[in-house]
Amino acid sequence: MIKLIEVITLAIEAERASKEQYHQYAGEATDPEVRLMFEQLARDEERHEKQLLEKLRALKLLYLED
Repeated sequence: MIKLIEVITLAIEAERASKEQYHQYAGEATDPEVRLMFEQLARDEERHEKQLLEKLRALKLLYLED
């Protein structure tokens, strides 16, 4: 169980890093369509991060109950 928690924590960090990178690319984009694409990708990463955080919270609750 601890290994799974570690893996999900790493995945959350990766999602955050990707989100930040996409925000940076969006800010640098001169083409509006490219900017929108990177903004959408950043929102996708935000959604993934939230989903993983929910899973992490649930796992920690289960682990604490054991």
